[in-house]
Amino acid sequence: MLKQYDTLVHEVLEDIFEITRSNDEQLDEIVKKYFLNGGKRVRVLLLLMCAKLGNFELNKKDIIRMASIVEIIHTASLIHDDIIDNADTRRGSVTMNKEYSNEFALRVGDYLFSVVLKEVAKFDNEKIHLYLAETLKELCIGELIQADGLYDIKTRRLDYLKKIKRKTAILIAFACVAGSIVADASDEDIRSAFSYGYYLGMSYQIIDDYLDFVGGTQNLGKEVGQDLMNGNITLPALLAKEENPELFCNFTKDTSSEEKDEIINYIRNNDKVLSETLTVSRRYLEKAQESIDNIDSTVKTELTFIMNKLARREN
Repeated sequence: MLKQYDTLVHEVLEDIFEITRSNDEQLDEIVKKYFLNGGKRVRVLLLLMCAKLGNFELNKKDIIRMASIVEIIHTASLIHDDIIDNADTRRGSVTMNKEYSNEFALRVGDYLFSVVLKEVAKFDNEKIHLYLAETLKELCIGELIQADGLYDIKTRRLDYLKKIKRKTAILIAFACVAGSIVADASDEDIRSAFSYGYYLGMSYQIIDDYLDFVGGTQNLGKEVGQDLMNGNITLPALLAKEENPELFCNFTKDTSSEEKDEIINYIRNNDKVLSETLTVSRRYLEKAQESIDNIDSTVKTELTFIMNKLARREN
């Protein structure tokens, strides 16, 4: 089903190369290489699908440009994430900050955000600007919350859910709602697209956090338990802490890698914790499905397909 979008995704990539082109050959080469190494293009696909809720062909040029904007935001945020996390790899490749430097990667990320601001200014629809402003604000708050919450064993489930809403779900929601807005969909369909994207985004991040313990490099392009190694307490760790509080009694920034490995192995071998993590993810998927009950049947079929595909990443 997704094969039909190959040509459109290629058009989005070409558009990205066009609008990010600068007068610096090295920068252009690095940016192009980074985008070509990009992952599943989930946000692009979701935007293109939700754009079918309106008049796709009449608004195709703007839809392609908005998909480019969303992918650039996502990529810029990943570059900044890798600096903050001091990550060595991303999608199985060396991160930009490791290959060059933190300062260089920071400037590239900032440059990409400047491209976003320039291109989105060309859109007249006020809804786009309001949703984007809220999205960027929430993304920044999410990073601050994550940084402040590292090694915090008092973290609650509610704290975790608020964090992933800001770090992941809000941008996926924006991709869906932006596609529907640019295509001139109805207000009801616009609301449905946003809700679907939000609930799908919550599930998507929970699955990623699950895979951090059971997937490793094969699924995510990073080592098993990397989030916990960096002090980031995700849902599987929270569930393990609820089950065995003693496990985290000495969890601080000074905790050794060996001690962290013990916690990681406890979680990855705990079927109850892993099963409950997936259960929480499925609850959000159910809400995502309910959000699109009343939209066009063709679009509903496609959104259901991609939702189920993302949910099966653990298999």
